[in-house]
Amino acid sequence: MGKLLCVDPWSNAHLVQHDETGLVDQVSAQFDADEALTVFEMNLLPYSHDHVNYLRLPSELGAQHYRARRDVHTEAFGTTRYQGSIAVLHIDGNHSYAAASTDLACWCGLVNAGGWIIVDDYLWPYGNGLQRAGNEFIAQYQSHISTAFVMGSALFIRLSHSLEEHNVTPQ
Repeated sequence: MGKLLCVDPWSNAHLVQHDETGLVDQVSAQFDADEALTVFEMNLLPYSHDHVNYLRLPSELGAQHYRARRDVHTEAFGTTRYQGSIAVLHIDGNHSYAAASTDLACWCGLVNAGGWIIVDDYLWPYGNGLQRAGNEFIAQYQSHISTAFVMGSALFIRLSHSLEEHNVTPQ
């Protein structure tokens, strides 16, 4: 069984989407990120022993940490040692185009050949940032993709080759 690493800043400042109507940002402003982290910890605590942990960092800093160190330590879950490669990457952070592009660029080079990238909310009624970022990713790396499809509102991409050698960096 593989291990799960969750990366999220759990910060109200990082919830701003700059959505067209402002509805998402208006609702997000009422959200308590610290409380969300507490609920997250409580829900995953039963599964956490050496299998689950998190980095309370923005995606780009989380990727830098993951590349530099294999151990992740939190008060809630203790220390978890990670392998350094990813079988399933689930992108579900800030839904703006810039943030989604950064998420993909920072993490896709760590996904194994044969691994999956899931772009959650690819079809999202409040904006198209994830869809634009996903489409650009597919166009740029199509020679490394064995399959891509949409199921529900998520985009699923399976890599035929690792992108590790591409020195992927945020745009």
